[in-house]
Amino acid sequence: MGEKQLPAAIERVRSQFEEWRAHKGNRRDRIPERLWSAAAEAAQRHGVHAVSRAVRIEHSALRRRVQATPSGVSDTPAFIEMDNATGSVGCIVELEKGNGTRMRICVRDGAAVDWCRMKEAFLGA
Repeated sequence: MGEKQLPAAIERVRSQFEEWRAHKGNRRDRIPERLWSAAAEAAQRHGVHAVSRAVRIEHSALRRRVQATPSGVSDTPAFIEMDNATGSVGCIVELEKGNGTRMRICVRDGAAVDWCRMKEAFLGA
């Protein structure tokens, strides 16, 4: 049985931690703030448990970092509009990130699209 593939955001953070661990001098060196920030950002989207396990860091320490992180600006869509258009387009979906970036998708058969994967690709999961 194969290992479940990690979301790209968690995989990037895991790689950063592995590179740091490979090049750090002392076993007791503190984790750099940039790595904590990257882990906390990934945990906000994918969960503290998933990130702490993949990155091999203490769950409670990461949870505290996530709770202390302001969540005012988020890339999670606050609004997803689905419009049943007439004519040749069967479905129009608009996604918007917290930073204002938008994506509009027009398809004839909305049931044929994996909307969860489309959302993850747009948000940079």
